[in-house]
Amino acid sequence: MRRVRYSTGYNRPRLYLVVGFFGLGFLAILVRLTVVQVGQYTYWRDSAEAQYGRRITVAPVRGSIYDRRNNVLASSIPAPSVFAAPREVRQPGATAQKIVSIFPSLSRSRLEQQLTSKASFVWLARQVSPEKVSALEALELPGIHIMKETRRIYPRGIMAGSTIGYAGVDEQGLGGLERQYDDVLAAQPLRTNGTRDARGRTVSFDQAAHAGPPRGADLHLTLDMRLQHFAEKELAQQAEAIGARSGLVIIMDPYTGGILTLASYPFFNPNDYRNKEQRAWRRNRAVTDPVEPGSTFKVVAAAAALEEKTLNLDEVFFCEKGRMIRNNRVLRDHKPFEFLTFPEVMENSSNICMAKVNERIGSEQFYEYIRRFGFGEKSLIDLPGEHPGGIRHPEDWSALSHDSLTIGQEIIVTPVQLVTAFSVIANGGWLLRPRLVDRIVKGDLEQTFKPERRRRILSQQTANRLTSILVGVVERGTGTQAALDGYLVAGKSGTAQKAENGRYSHSKVVASFIGYAPAEAPRFVMLIMFDEPKKKQWGGSAAAPVFRRIAAQALHHLQVPPGRIRPAIEDNYIANRTEELSLAER
Repeated sequence: MRRVRYSTGYNRPRLYLVVGFFGLGFLAILVRLTVVQVGQYTYWRDSAEAQYGRRITVAPVRGSIYDRRNNVLASSIPAPSVFAAPREVRQPGATAQKIVSIFPSLSRSRLEQQLTSKASFVWLARQVSPEKVSALEALELPGIHIMKETRRIYPRGIMAGSTIGYAGVDEQGLGGLERQYDDVLAAQPLRTNGTRDARGRTVSFDQAAHAGPPRGADLHLTLDMRLQHFAEKELAQQAEAIGARSGLVIIMDPYTGGILTLASYPFFNPNDYRNKEQRAWRRNRAVTDPVEPGSTFKVVAAAAALEEKTLNLDEVFFCEKGRMIRNNRVLRDHKPFEFLTFPEVMENSSNICMAKVNERIGSEQFYEYIRRFGFGEKSLIDLPGEHPGGIRHPEDWSALSHDSLTIGQEIIVTPVQLVTAFSVIANGGWLLRPRLVDRIVKGDLEQTFKPERRRRILSQQTANRLTSILVGVVERGTGTQAALDGYLVAGKSGTAQKAENGRYSHSKVVASFIGYAPAEAPRFVMLIMFDEPKKKQWGGSAAAPVFRRIAAQALHHLQVPPGRIRPAIEDNYIANRTEELSLAER
């Protein structure tokens, strides 16, 4: 049998070539896998997280502001905003058209520019209504997202508006207490991770986000909104009745320095802070706009004379029948007086006799008392933009300056400085730091601010005597329209001519009255001030009646029973009052 041999076509070199080719391919794959899984691990991990994960910023909630009775003055409410991720937008033109159908105020051409930009994030609409958000979400537009934000609201509107201040669209404090305590009210945003589905919708958050957004601390103020309401109502009515350019009311607790009321007219509504007509009223003029105080400043000269014992209270002064020439200058009284005792000098606000009283005090000593009362320096109240006022050093005084300063000229003071100075007399001699914040609360943590005594200025006896004299001003002098049935009131009126073109105007004045009640145990010191009233330009007729009306409501609100205690000048009827009334209790 013949054996047949078959050829296998086997070619060894070719086989080696094929095997080598596959081997190299497998090696390349292995190297590539090693590079991807080891060398490029971080890159591909981040890419995957970018596709299916999202770095989420949880916006913080700004702390609230309350008055002393826990009434809400400022808070934040949910206000979602719309933003775009341009790289995710598929049809910019159509997307812009659909957005405009919901937000007609937006420009379609502007939207298309934003949606085709190279930016990774662009705002489209801030703090929109929930209804518009729902309508936008129903469209399911790729690249269009909703961010949870909050918007600042002020439930009381104009009430204490310039004091509370306002926060901008990003809830950054821009004025008043909102600005002063911005770092306290604000909180740092929370940055956490979330996952999203194939359509780009967020479906879950890290555990940190479920705890809720971070929240700033809350402010609890010394302000009393009930008193604020009384003050603003009476202030507005009187300002309109006498045609005043502006006006203000400050009520302060003389034992703690706490500001109970700070009202400024025309009023400012922080809910509408962008309104151009309101720009002039944003600032708090009680601390930013100094004025010449006029006759209310006579208490400083009186305090210096009594403390230095340069006069006797029963001493009689000749008031020159209303006109006297001193240093080639004519000094006048508002009406002619002949002989007056010192209490009568204060009661009738005689410029001439006050100049005679104060000439016994040297310029350096008088200047020292002015500075000790806090004039010429900031009161350190917790409000932004405080002006220190202005008083020249005696080296720069003219021959007329001593007399001018005695009657409240050649010096500028802020209303807060003035009410703080009168609190010295009311509390028995101590200069306190005025304040608006009583405590700061964040969660379980609480920071309480105690009254801060800066320095003692007067003895208790001098304060008592001044109080008795100021009671006479209200009962028999220029402040009779501030008198209250059932209560003793101590106070002083003032009418200051405004400087204009280097001279004092005869038509533009600042009319004021400042007092405290009950005089024997003061619960508050109150300043009423009107700028450029066209009618009733004297402080005793323009401002004193407002004091009476507000004080009557305030004493009722503070539950102070009537009961007049008649003080004699030598009686220590509020002796040791500051020690008896614990500052902590007040």
